Amino acid sequence: MRKLTTVLGLVLILALGLVATVVRPEPARAATGDNLVLVWNDETLEAIRKLPPAPTVAARALAIVHTAIYDAWAAYDPLAVGTRLGAGLRQPEAERTPANKDKAVSFAAYTALMDLFPAPARQAVFTAKMQSLYGEAFASDTSARPR
Repeated sequence: MRKLTTVLGLVLILALGLVATVVRPEPARAATGDNLVLVWNDETLEAIRKLPPAPTVAARALAIVHTAIYDAWAAYDPLAVGTRLGAGLRQPEAERTPANKDKAVSFAAYTALMDLFPAPARQAVFTAKMQSLYGEAFASDTSARPR
């Protein structure tokens, strides 16, 4: 009886192992098209490449930009909580549109990058990116700024 229990246990373990290796979930993938977080991440990395700061300064710049992006995104999500002000920046439900969320993410990244990389040549690149995304009048657009 003990041998039968051991054999059945081993067969069960083997069967579960085979099922686990055959039925693996697909890994997460980025959505098709340009994701604004990736666009601004590329801008940050390019600024780091042009400036070549120390590794800790580069890591800090990436952390600041991505924290700003997260906080801007969190204001338009019904559950997410910002890193510094919690839910204090949460926008009214009627304003939580994908377009407003995209603008908020871009403005947050743009503002952080302008503070982190004050060289006029870099700031011109960031401004050009905002203009390519939102047109010439992006500086006067306050629709995505928190109240």
